[in-house]
Amino acid sequence: MNIGLFLPKVVPALFCIVMFAAVRRVSSVPALRFVAVIVAVMLARDILHAFTGVVSYFPLADLVIITLYVFWLRAYTGRTRFDVFYLALNALACAAGAVNIFIPFFSQIEFFLGIWLLVNVAYFAVLTGLVSAIDTEKADIILRSRAVVSAALFIVSIVTLLYGYDHPLVQGVLLPASYLIPGWLLLNYNALLHAEGAHTIQFYSSNLDATYGFMENLGNAITAKIDLSRVLEMIITSAVRNIGGDAGTILMVDEYEDILRVKATYGIYPPLGPVPDLARVTPASLKKYFADTPIPIGQTVLGETVQSGKPNLIHDTRQDERMRHNTDDDILFVSSLAAIPLVVRNHALGVLSVLKRAENQFFDDRDFQHLTTLAEYASITIDNLYTYTEVLEKREFERELDIAAQIQRKLLPDRLPELDTAELAVYNMPAKGVSGDYYDVFRLDDDTLGVAICDVAGKGIPAAMVMVMIRSILHLIVSSQRDAATTLNWINRGITGRIELDHYATIAFLIYDQKKREVLYSNAAHLPLLVHRLATGTTFKLDTEGLPIGIEKDARYEQKRFSVEPGDVIIMCTDGILEAMNPAGQQYGLGGLKRMVEKHAALPAAELVEAIRGDLVHFVGTARQQDDQTLLLLKAL
Repeated sequence: MNIGLFLPKVVPALFCIVMFAAVRRVSSVPALRFVAVIVAVMLARDILHAFTGVVSYFPLADLVIITLYVFWLRAYTGRTRFDVFYLALNALACAAGAVNIFIPFFSQIEFFLGIWLLVNVAYFAVLTGLVSAIDTEKADIILRSRAVVSAALFIVSIVTLLYGYDHPLVQGVLLPASYLIPGWLLLNYNALLHAEGAHTIQFYSSNLDATYGFMENLGNAITAKIDLSRVLEMIITSAVRNIGGDAGTILMVDEYEDILRVKATYGIYPPLGPVPDLARVTPASLKKYFADTPIPIGQTVLGETVQSGKPNLIHDTRQDERMRHNTDDDILFVSSLAAIPLVVRNHALGVLSVLKRAENQFFDDRDFQHLTTLAEYASITIDNLYTYTEVLEKREFERELDIAAQIQRKLLPDRLPELDTAELAVYNMPAKGVSGDYYDVFRLDDDTLGVAICDVAGKGIPAAMVMVMIRSILHLIVSSQRDAATTLNWINRGITGRIELDHYATIAFLIYDQKKREVLYSNAAHLPLLVHRLATGTTFKLDTEGLPIGIEKDARYEQKRFSVEPGDVIIMCTDGILEAMNPAGQQYGLGGLKRMVEKHAALPAAELVEAIRGDLVHFVGTARQQDDQTLLLLKAL
């Protein structure tokens, strides 16, 4: 072994190895593997030459090395179809050189390989010259080192071509110095890593400050007033300013349709699609068109972002077909765009987007990361505001419901009239705060009493309002001179056409003449009257035909007259009593009501009602009450 041939290369080779180890500890860049292989091939070449003294290995090894430099570059730019031909030609050249070492067939092979090596260097130099920060991710290492690396490779190629690899100057100076080419790359990697580290610290520091300021402003806006539109405007304003954008928008998913609606904008955010000529006239008209035009989910970059739930960064809009309407030099021009979905618990609330409109001004990955952080916090804030607003609305609704229930309770009789020949009792339990059930008992004159029971379709405030209308009309028209059927006819005529059809009402009305001990009864599709005869111990239903109140204005109602004897019981109720269910899904039914009336018919009216109520509660058990319950009982004395 000729140690003298290898010694000049030991120090620069060790330098490369130490630098690679240092950089590798703090970086996981895949392209670094190519640099390591380049140094390994150079070491293998020089060791083989020191052992064999064969110079022909050098051009072959250098072809492999320059190929590795090309593929180091391709680790950043991506491979092209031309690389296949390039690699094939280099493989043929290396194969010819290797065969020529053992079976000499071309005396000028080293010169030919030297020329081809120079072509390779020129190809590498052209490739590096075409690289720009716009089209190549993490191009900084190439931009910093391409001039020195290309120039050094040219010098090595030209000198070895002119003087040959066995020249003392080449062996003693040039080839050892060639180790400085990968060494230069490693130094640049190291410098970039330090710069990126410092930049990252600065970025996160400023990001933290900006995020804290964003959160503080957002908190102040929320504290001042729970106004979602104002909060959204503050969010988009802060987002645009924090990442140096020119305009921004927040669109929210419509509650009822699969579309996005603009809720806040900052600056002039142009529509990301075709725009009518009239909307292009002025920035104000363009802004109005964008604000008034909903975007279907899945259309344009904004709709796609919501549909996929994934952030979108369009570094250069000219490179993205989706932005073709915004790349001409006109009022719609956009140079760079970022769109972040506002997602909470895998549910898309909307999208936040910021863009740049100045020529050759682009967002980078750090801007995108910062915007993503702000959007995540904004998503949580918006979701909390929605929840809080719903709670406030629910509280307000419950407060209004409570007021309506209080008003309704005041409309019901404070106390039941006392009669000489009968006694009255009632049980009323709303399923909600406001009931759709209505009952009323009032004197028509000294001898007659009007009794009404009503069930309005639906529940809550709408049903209660219909009940109030019925009560008002009833109290206005009721008279001892007007029979039961006529009373229902007049109520129906006053209600029909003034309420929605789905808020119709069933009503039963009777007039009790205590002097004659007679009952005049008419029914508008309510539950039949239940009559228990003490003398026979039997219970039967009594009914008349008629449509519900509010369905047909010209409807006519029938009536029936019957007498009562002491001890007879008349029961009026709503379907909440008969349809009450136990946990097994069984209904209380007419049978349950008849059984209790027949069993306890001897009790006073109030005690009989209490017995029925107790039995109903026991039957239902833990099952939830689904409907309003009203039971009105008249017992003849």
